[in-house]
Amino acid sequence: MKAPSMMLFRLFIFALILSPGYPVTSIAQPQTFDVRVPSEVAGSEGLYCRVTLPLQPRYGGRGAPVIIYVQGGFSSGGANISGARLGEHGFIEIRFNFPGGGRGATKSGGTYDDRGENCLKALRDVARFAMGEISNLDGKYLGDLTGSITPMYSNVGLAGMSNGGNATIVAAGLHADSLSKLAWIVNWESPVGDGMVGAEAGAKPRPGNPNPVTNPAYNPDDGTWDLTTVAYSDTLTAGLDVTTSPPTRLRGGLYFDINGNNVPDRGTDFIPNPLVRETGGGIRAFYSVRVTTAAYDRGLVPSSPPAHIATVQETRDYWRLRNGEYWIDEAVSSIPGLMFLVVASEQDHVQTALDHPHVLIQYEGFRSEGARFVRLNPDRSYVEYISGRSVPGAVDNDAFAVFDHLSIRTAVEPSGTSGIPTYILVAAAACELADRTSSGNLAPQLDGILLSASGATAPVMLRLDRNYPNPFGSASPFTIIRFNLPPDGYRNADFKIIDALGRTILHRKGSNLLPGENSVTLNGAELSDGIYIARLVWNGQALSRAMLLVR
Repeated sequence: MKAPSMMLFRLFIFALILSPGYPVTSIAQPQTFDVRVPSEVAGSEGLYCRVTLPLQPRYGGRGAPVIIYVQGGFSSGGANISGARLGEHGFIEIRFNFPGGGRGATKSGGTYDDRGENCLKALRDVARFAMGEISNLDGKYLGDLTGSITPMYSNVGLAGMSNGGNATIVAAGLHADSLSKLAWIVNWESPVGDGMVGAEAGAKPRPGNPNPVTNPAYNPDDGTWDLTTVAYSDTLTAGLDVTTSPPTRLRGGLYFDINGNNVPDRGTDFIPNPLVRETGGGIRAFYSVRVTTAAYDRGLVPSSPPAHIATVQETRDYWRLRNGEYWIDEAVSSIPGLMFLVVASEQDHVQTALDHPHVLIQYEGFRSEGARFVRLNPDRSYVEYISGRSVPGAVDNDAFAVFDHLSIRTAVEPSGTSGIPTYILVAAAACELADRTSSGNLAPQLDGILLSASGATAPVMLRLDRNYPNPFGSASPFTIIRFNLPPDGYRNADFKIIDALGRTILHRKGSNLLPGENSVTLNGAELSDGIYIARLVWNGQALSRAMLLVR
């Protein structure tokens, strides 16, 4: 290749790296479109929703189930979360922004109220749109917008990501009269229960707060608390008042005085992190109902407390709409067909208590209330179906099994090198519940996926993800490339990484590849800075992505 041509080639590849729409060649991609859903809490602008259609509906001519993602944390957004890639498995996916959430063209109307009444009504109305009960602002129903793909209005589910799980349960209970057709809920490591949002039973260390990872005042063997350790200190900072400029420290807070010296000692005592929120009465620091009640009952809070210390009644009012534990019974009794599955791993993304109390509370809550179907972690056959390979380390709990503070420890998914990615677990859970809804199969254990029982076949998807990180080389010489191969004929695939001169740097084919998810790590330590191409070929289809190594 002559020098000018080589220069043009490199400029072309570099431009592709900067292009968000890359890869070079691709098979068809799922269609995504925006809609505005009317809601009493979203004004004339409505709720902004992003809808993604599958290339093939999960149940062929019968249609596609619908999943609505609910963002974790307390963010007002949600339309841009990645989800569980369920479009690859025949689902219609809906993401949305809560009232007041989003920016510019994606902003929802209304006022954000910190996952309160407005947000719950918004979730209700997005679900009603998904179930075909209301149209969008243009007067079109979901089925009017999906072309040849038929939404299955009787197979609509919610996926609560972390704290989004509290909203799924509260909305199902609070608005059960409007959500009577809701089929299922999947929650991922959702902090359901008193004090679980603040991880009072055990929280991971944070910068500037080297607390013990478990709270010694909590007994993970039986779920009891030693509330005699609750204390108050007027020197403790409960958080920041962001309504002032600059933000000011809120002096005075509650903690667990483990060593009993009446001084908050970081690293020995357990110092919870309350949620500091602006309310109609001003800034308030919300601890759990349990801790707040103990502090007031024991006279620990000064008779003239700092204005930011919420009263017991304020605390109860705040958490009533933000703790799903209060609404499980209503959700089950009012939506008798509702199925529930909670996903949890050994190493939780926030909680550290050994008994996973937030998981136990919601699972046992749905089970004891007589939910139509309840399971802790998806059937192993579905984990293997989504992974595209055998996963012997995946747990395989019976549905409806009874768990306690000890037995639940072996019922969560493994972590570390045997860990299963979150999106695989959530996708497996959603596929299992959608298939159970479609087939009516509520067996505690399955011998395989139920898709065939509904007369359909799984969509075949070839996918090559962007490598991460990209560019790479400055902080670490490693970058990871993930790709997906169809379960049939995966040995016909060929994966290469080549440099800008066309030389092969890494090659995987045949027996070195797996059906489903594959992951390749490229070590750039001995490579020159520059452009590299990851190329995946299968049955005449080719996908390519450019990577940049820069030190």
